[in-house]
Amino acid sequence: MTVGDPALLAVAHGTRDSTDLMPLARLMDRVRALAPQLRVDLAYVDHASPSVASALGGLASAAVPTAVVPLLLSAGAHSKGDLPGAIQQARAGHPQWVVSYGRPLGPHPLLLAALARLLHEAGAGPKTAVVLVAVGSADPDANADVAKMARLLWEWRGGGGPVDAAYAAATTPTVPEAIGRLRRLGHDDIAVAPYFLAPGRLPAAAVQPGVTVAGVLGDTDEVARLVLERYAEAVAGDLRMNCDVCRYRTPWPGREADVGAAQTPHRHPADS
Repeated sequence: MTVGDPALLAVAHGTRDSTDLMPLARLMDRVRALAPQLRVDLAYVDHASPSVASALGGLASAAVPTAVVPLLLSAGAHSKGDLPGAIQQARAGHPQWVVSYGRPLGPHPLLLAALARLLHEAGAGPKTAVVLVAVGSADPDANADVAKMARLLWEWRGGGGPVDAAYAAATTPTVPEAIGRLRRLGHDDIAVAPYFLAPGRLPAAAVQPGVTVAGVLGDTDEVARLVLERYAEAVAGDLRMNCDVCRYRTPWPGREADVGAAQTPHRHPADS
């Protein structure tokens, strides 16, 4: 990143508990350390200040070229409606303002790497059964992203203990339901992997005897690098399919040779 690059406005959900915002502040410090010449601001969709509307308004009024990156792990109502709407409102009064909008963070190999590392640091082994816990959404697409991440995490860890998805709100299974299912299947070694950038949304019921709880994702180098990757995409106008975890881009265990492999068509019997 160089002097003169557009500002990076990272937008998180927000929470009423100021202590829960500290990992996000530390995440922004990590981003600034990786790109010291870049202006990096943080705003919130709800509960905390500055609001995304006020942050966008200030940048638009000052004519600061900006790339907006949602600090959201899946594509739901905030990334599909709230943030694009806020950007359009800010541009309405400043039509010459240069602004671009990035993709949500997940799914992505850097998130998988961070989840696997945090589980290992918490004491989870290869055979530990894992519950990947997300906030939960009214948007089925967002919930499906979490289910996808659970499967990808199982593959990333090389198989072994199962990885199930659970949700803190809005949908099921809940964390106790997911843990109960794993126990009925005979798993005594269970870990919870919070699929959150900040604490505060993990149900207290998840922290129970015999269950390991890993750290949250926010204050990690992996996520800081991912934020800058999404920023670079937005600045470049790089519109792509959501295939960050494609086996032709990501070295999956046992399939490393697929990365960058030539694309060859399927042989149809009629073609012979």
